[in-house]
Amino acid sequence: MRGLRYWVSAYVNVTGGTIRIEGTNADISASQRVRYAMTIDNTYPVSMCYHVKSGSPTVTVTGMLLCSFDEYQANKAVLDSIGYFAGDTMPLA
Repeated sequence: MRGLRYWVSAYVNVTGGTIRIEGTNADISASQRVRYAMTIDNTYPVSMCYHVKSGSPTVTVTGMLLCSFDEYQANKAVLDSIGYFAGDTMPLA
């Protein structure tokens, strides 16, 4: 829907430099989960924009969650508690 606010959560791995993802206030130079709100106007495909702060970074994005901001607020406790796993073996209990 045009102009609808969405919630984005994604695991980002950065090597070889530092970036800042548009919509966040932190520089990223390692692996971490980022979360932020963005407005999508349906003019362009949904994208995650970042600015290079230093170096020549390689950026890999996995485990992305995208939902309307209203849905996020209604289900915040559940969505914030989801444990994402990006390894190649199951973790031990």
